[in-house]
Amino acid sequence: GGNLAYNSAGPRAVKYGTPRENTLGLQAVTGAAQTIRTGVNTTKGVVGYDLTRLLIGSEGTLAIITEATLKLTPLTQARQTLQVSYRDIHAAAKAVSAIMAQPTTPCALEFMDGAALEMVRDFSDLALPPEVGALLMIEVDGASHSIEQIAAEVATAATVEGLIEIHQAKTTEEIAALWKTRKALSPALRNVAPKKINEDVVVPVSRIPRLIDELERLSAQSGITIINFGHAGNGNIHVNLLLDPDDPLQMAAGNAALSQLFDLVLALGGTISGEHGVGLAKRDFVPREIDPPTLELMRAIKRQFDPNNILNPGKLFTYS
Repeated sequence: GGNLAYNSAGPRAVKYGTPRENTLGLQAVTGAAQTIRTGVNTTKGVVGYDLTRLLIGSEGTLAIITEATLKLTPLTQARQTLQVSYRDIHAAAKAVSAIMAQPTTPCALEFMDGAALEMVRDFSDLALPPEVGALLMIEVDGASHSIEQIAAEVATAATVEGLIEIHQAKTTEEIAALWKTRKALSPALRNVAPKKINEDVVVPVSRIPRLIDELERLSAQSGITIINFGHAGNGNIHVNLLLDPDDPLQMAAGNAALSQLFDLVLALGGTISGEHGVGLAKRDFVPREIDPPTLELMRAIKRQFDPNNILNPGKLFTYS
């Protein structure tokens, strides 16, 4: 239910899509107590408006979803993981562009910047060469007879100037060992600061280096530690501002940095949230991304679905 309400998706969305791409239809109850059905049970259908995609990601503000018809994908036969290290984020971003431009789409393409790697080095037993300034975790899947070729094609695309090394994992144990680097990150965050503001901004893949560069400048300017990692394959970057909630000056600096982050993302042609949603926390920033006529149209849709404003009131945007 939460995945549908927020259109949330994890690392494998780069190949398999979000809930919007994998939901054929819904049954839901509106705020006016009307039961509605949306979508079709086929992969094609253009009769009427696409209310399925409207409800998915609406954060429970339009209707309560009671049933979903999902599109299923056969389980893959084989999977391999590549851990690819680079001199800096620019080399890693160039590799991401090269990987996504070739015919073989990885099922996961994650990245960690230099600040994230420093933290992993400090708070885990993982050994990474000191010259590594960025890391890609790439997972490929497919038929057993073709998985070697798929992995080789992606590895070739990942081989750009600034590459340091490629580790390839084929067995379940080897794959788990490589993903250990990524999984060590979240626990390490708790060792650095008692509070984090975790945002899930999205920018075009080609603009990831510019985003990271600007975030480094923002960190130096504000005095706030900023750690970046996330889904590089679709530009969905988790920006973590690490703070001490007992320090009012630092909290004020963190809130100012957050505002600058959103302005930066929008200037780069991105969006302030890719999967976490808006809720209350980002509601005041929505008008920076969506123009007044579009917001008014959204409010009109809200009034039609929920005339008494009883479904998750106050979320997404102000409504009277």
